[in-house]
Order: sequence, then structure tokens, then C-alpha cells
Amino acid sequence: MRLYHAHKTNLDRRGVSTGCDENIIIDGFSYKCYIYSSFNTYKCKNMKKSFILAEIYRQNKHWNAPGEFFAELKDIKYKRKLYAEISPYLDTRQVLSIVGLRRTGKTILLKQLIEKLSATVKLEAILFLTFDEAIIPGNITLANYLNEYLEKIAPEKGQLYVFLDEIQYNQKWQHIIKRYYDTDTRIKFVVSGSSSLFLRKKTTESLAGRIYEFSLPVLTFEEYLELKNVDQKMLEEYLKVGISFDKKIEDVKFAEKFFQQHGSVMEKEFENYIKYGQFPEIVGEENLSIVRKHLTDAIYKKTIEYDIPKIFGVEKVDELKFLFQVLVNEIGSVVETGNIAREIGIDEKTVKKYLNYFEESFLIHLLYNFTKSARKSRRLGKKVYLGSPNFFSAFNAWSNDGQLNYKMGFLVENYCLLLLKKRFDFVSFKRVRKDEVDFLATDNILDSKKYQHIEIKYRETVPFNDLKFAKKLSAKSGNDLIVVTKNDFGILGDKILIPVWMLR
Repeated sequence: MRLYHAHKTNLDRRGVSTGCDENIIIDGFSYKCYIYSSFNTYKCKNMKKSFILAEIYRQNKHWNAPGEFFAELKDIKYKRKLYAEISPYLDTRQVLSIVGLRRTGKTILLKQLIEKLSATVKLEAILFLTFDEAIIPGNITLANYLNEYLEKIAPEKGQLYVFLDEIQYNQKWQHIIKRYYDTDTRIKFVVSGSSSLFLRKKTTESLAGRIYEFSLPVLTFEEYLELKNVDQKMLEEYLKVGISFDKKIEDVKFAEKFFQQHGSVMEKEFENYIKYGQFPEIVGEENLSIVRKHLTDAIYKKTIEYDIPKIFGVEKVDELKFLFQVLVNEIGSVVETGNIAREIGIDEKTVKKYLNYFEESFLIHLLYNFTKSARKSRRLGKKVYLGSPNFFSAFNAWSNDGQLNYKMGFLVENYCLLLLKKRFDFVSFKRVRKDEVDFLATDNILDSKKYQHIEIKYRETVPFNDLKFAKKLSAKSGNDLIVVTKNDFGILGDKILIPVWMLR
């Protein structure tokens, strides 16, 4: 006679144990496994395998109930730009990784890719596992899941696709994937994660040359307009005339008619976007309480209270939360770690460490004062910007009295930084004593003729007297000065005025 039991971990052990003593998660509860057997033939691995198979089948409903698995995609007709960019790489050998902030749509993107593959390959040839639900208890590893799938479910012939969501919660995942990558050429891995540090640091050593990394950012203004279902003709024209930071004079002139016809509508949509519209699930949501709860609960709290402590081993979560709240209200300001440390009562070394965690989790971006020496640049001071300007709205309620309107300029500055970082290899600000230009961007820091200078003046009227220093620097580089405005547009001598909503 053979018998096994699974007792909750807070219960005392009874009877004679075989010595197996492991935690197993079943239906969301943590159990400690004990085996009682006069013949001592059952091992905990039997229970492990049963749990693993059950979890695999639970998450892969597309095998038996594809309608249920793909149900959430029916209401999501829109696909992020990255979908088209990454799709051709499904046919390559390399591991594909998708990183970005929480709630930018990484899981949806994975399921859309699975849906695409399901039209041409057997459904059982596609494995999907999300580890955001902490499904690896005790000493069960990613390898255990892969082994069970390969041994009992995967088709014997043909390509296999393994999608692993929130991979960063797996210990030594990069070594496990490397082993399968090198020994089983049938498997194509696609992984996602919310922390660049956990992906880049580990993959540099183990998966060098075997992985392509893609970033899924917050929604672009263009994507927001598409999701918002604005006038289709206006959107099509915007896609033609939208101006990038590496603009040409002809592009600017070509956009004048669009500016005159749609300027007021686009300005209003942009302000909604920069306040509340950078995450797919809240586009079009009119209840601002729901929007703010989404931003705080699903993004801020989930990242700071769960991701960072779990990945980086931070114990004092309250310090993390307080520091981030301080930074949210310092957008575009020069931050001194020593001053911050004194103000919030923690040592400067810890502040620097926390800033690094925020950066690697995409919550903030640090921008340094310009110098051709990277080491010196980091000593000259740094500004802080948010991974999404929407984070400001999570902690500050916009009201009709316009008390926070002065903050819009900082949010626009934050938005422009994100655009510049996509387009240029190097972005900084330039400060000499009391003079400053908001951004200096270039692909070649050694060639001053390639420097592009950008000033942000999101006001009803552009204060041209404030542009003297920026104009001087632009003249040295031989380029026109770009001035990002609220509603001024045109070419004035050596200055190009572009409304922020017309930038792409």
C-alpha cells in the first residue's frame, strides 16, 4: 500500500517521513510535501511532475480551448508597432527578448505572436508560461517545466516555440535557456521581462550572440491617436506630416496646412495623452479615479513594492516609495544625491543604489550635463525624468482650476527626452554657470558639427530672449535651433518652431 499527502506548511508533520521536505504551490496555497510509504517507492518528484503538468495545461488553453486563450485579443484589434518589427525574427535562431515597463502590453504582444504562429504550426508546438504568478516553488526550475513539456506534450517533429513571460523571476533562467538553445535546435525562445538589469546583466555572459533584445516603450502619440479612434483622415495626414528631430526644412513647410487645419484638436489630444494616455488599458478611460488607480496600483506599486524588492533584494520598501514620490515632483530638475539623502533620512550610497534600481526598472531616466568625458559628465550633475510622464498624474490630481498647468512644460520636456533617446545615441543637457540649453543630442559625440540643440518652450508665447545661449551653441554646430512649442509653428531665421504634438 502506498500513500502520499500534501500538508499546508503551517501544519505539524505526522507519521514517518521519507525525508522529502519541499514547498509546492497548488491553487495559490503553499504546501509542504511529505511522503508516507511502507515501501518508500513514491518520491516527491511524482507530485512535482503532476503539479508541473497541471500548471502547463492551465496556462496553455490554446491547445484545447483556443477561443478562451485568445479571448482577450478579440477586443484588442490594435497591434503595437513592435509587433510588425519583431514578427520576422520568429524565423531566426536567436532568442528574442522584450523588455519594458509594466502594462505596456508585453503579455498581449506575446499572445498576438502566438496567434500569428497558430495559423501555420501545431498548437501543441507552442508553449506559453507566465511567471508573474510565482509558479516556480521550492526547487522546481524552468528546466523542470521544459522537460515535462518536451517529454509529454511537444510534437516529435517540427519547430517548437517557447514563450516565457516575466522571465526575470526564474533563478538562473539564462543558463537553462542557453543549455536548451545549444542542444535542441528545434526550440525558438521568446522571453519578456520588466527589468532591463535582470535581462542584460545575465544575458551578456550567458547568451552573448544568442539573443536579440527589443524594447516595448509606452504608447507613442501616434499609437495613442490610433487607439483613441480619432478622425481617420486627420490621422492619415498626421502620419505624413509628423516631424522628427532629424527634420528637413521641406518637412516643416509641408506641415503648415495640417497645423492650420487641425492644430487645436491635436493640442487637446496631446495634453490628454501626456497626462493619462501612454498605457493601452487607460486610453479613452474617462473616469480619472480609475486612471490614477491603474497608474499607482498596476505600475508604480507593482514595480516598487514587488519587482524591485524581489529582483534586487531591497527590504526597506517604504524608502523606495518615498524616494520615488520625491523624484516624481522633480521632473527636469538637477538632483543632488547628497541633498536628497539628507532630506529623506537615508545615506547617500543607498540613494544612488535606489536610483540605479529605478533606472533599470524603466521608472526613471537620468540625464547628465554635457562633456565629452563620460566620467566627468557624471560628476557635473544630473537631471531626473520619468519613464512615463503619466506617472506624474498618479500622484497629482489635475483640476479645472489650472493650478498644475505650469507643470505641463516639465511633462513636455520629459516627453521630448523619450523621443530623443529613441532617435539619438547620445542625449544630455548643457549647462555653463547660469546658462543652459535643455537638450544636446548627437550620434557622434566627437563631431561637434553633428550636435543638435533643442529648447522646450511650452508656453502661450515663446520668450525669444531666453534663447540666446541655445542659439549661440547651435551656431557653433552649424545647425538650426529646434524650439519645441505649445502652438507656435514656423521657420524664423536660424530657429525652427515645432508644436510638440507634431513631433514623431
